Amino acid sequence: MTDQITLPLSFHTGFLSDLPVLEAVRKIRDHGYEMVELNGELLPWGPAHITPDTPRAVIDKLAGMGPYSALCIHHCDFGSSRDDRRDAALAWGREMMDRAVDLGIGLVHVIPGEETGIAALHRSLAVAVEDAERRGLTLALEAIVGRQIGTVKTALAALEAAPGLKINFDPSHYHPMGDDTTEAAKALLPHIAHVHLKDAVGGPEDFRFVPLGAGGIDLTAMLRVLLEGGYRGAVSIEHESHFFAGDARGADEVLRDCRADFDALMARAQGAPVV
Repeated sequence: MTDQITLPLSFHTGFLSDLPVLEAVRKIRDHGYEMVELNGELLPWGPAHITPDTPRAVIDKLAGMGPYSALCIHHCDFGSSRDDRRDAALAWGREMMDRAVDLGIGLVHVIPGEETGIAALHRSLAVAVEDAERRGLTLALEAIVGRQIGTVKTALAALEAAPGLKINFDPSHYHPMGDDTTEAAKALLPHIAHVHLKDAVGGPEDFRFVPLGAGGIDLTAMLRVLLEGGYRGAVSIEHESHFFAGDARGADEVLRDCRADFDALMARAQGAPVV
């Protein structure tokens, strides 16, 4: 048997929003994850772990606890059709990029906002790419189910509109929009800089994020495409089934299970027996 390819596994801190960020990072690393993805987004179930106002003492401690796969800098007004809201979101994004630099993080990712115009959204992406590049960062876009960029077609159009933009590939958003996630991985592969591992069921109006393996996404086939296409970046588990699907497992159980699920998926993707 040929040697198996390994990818660094990360975990998104959003699931642990009830913990202070230092505790959340420590817990993830204690469960054997090679990297951590830091949450900078206000979520329906909890606050962001990183904001422009995060104290310098906390930033300095976090900087020594890496490595980090990404900093999530999602803002509801990114690409807003209103100039004042769009400009404020871009200014906030620049402050968050500065936090990424302070933390030694090389990649930040954004999402399309809630009340956007496609032209304004494309302009915002182009500006944000330049802002990131000035700081030595990579900017990636995460398509979102039901938003103006939520399919492979609209993601490819965004890449064309904002040269230098990359993709944070999250199959759980493409699947409810009707895209085949394996084909989506093939189409976007040259642009993928970070991957979210998450499963989903339903369509645009009734989607739910569910535990890995409980949804409609062929995660094994998707990972096989990424591996065979040369992807060697981080895979980050974004666990949201506690909110969307009533998953009652505690944090330690989720972290253990997700680590084991990923290892099994990677083995299957490479034709190896699952231990």
